[in-house]
Amino acid sequence: MIRAVVFDLGQVLASPPNLYVDAADRLGVSAADYEANYWADRPAYDDGASDAEYWGPLLRTLGLTPTDDDIAEMARLDSELWIQVRPEAHALLRDTRAAGRTVAVLSNAPHAIAAAAEHSAWRADIDRLFISAPMGYSKPEPACFRQVQHELGLDADQIAFIDDRHPNVDGALAVGWHAHLWADDADTRAWLQELGVLQ
Repeated sequence: MIRAVVFDLGQVLASPPNLYVDAADRLGVSAADYEANYWADRPAYDDGASDAEYWGPLLRTLGLTPTDDDIAEMARLDSELWIQVRPEAHALLRDTRAAGRTVAVLSNAPHAIAAAAEHSAWRADIDRLFISAPMGYSKPEPACFRQVQHELGLDADQIAFIDDRHPNVDGALAVGWHAHLWADDADTRAWLQELGVLQ
């Protein structure tokens, strides 16, 4: 029996349509240039690099001279965008919890997003929040999934996981979790119904 459902955050729950535009407008650069450089050093940021270590080089690549205030503002804006969970996804969190399951979020994300998520509108509707930077592990590392499983106190086959990236789904399957590649909210709900989590 599935006793816990673990959701990824980016795309699975939150897919901010203005992720690049809002930040580019704040910086006075083109959204295309911002997007082209946004992901270059993101894995290190998700692994625990500081705001300055990520945003400083990114802003310099865009031809800007970063200040401490600029870095703090960009970390804040980026975090606010990423914690905006879609209404349909929020309903999935609430419905899964109402069905008597433990609900968790497991995301590769920096410290800034971890802090923002703790004060988000949806935090009260989940039981556990796992973010890679403070955890010290990132998906799809087996240790990442095993730490979550240990903290949930469950067997592998009691956990269902939804993620939008094949390597992360494969990583969860490799440690024995039930795992599903995200397509959209309706597809996620249908999969949870197939598992008997939702009616």
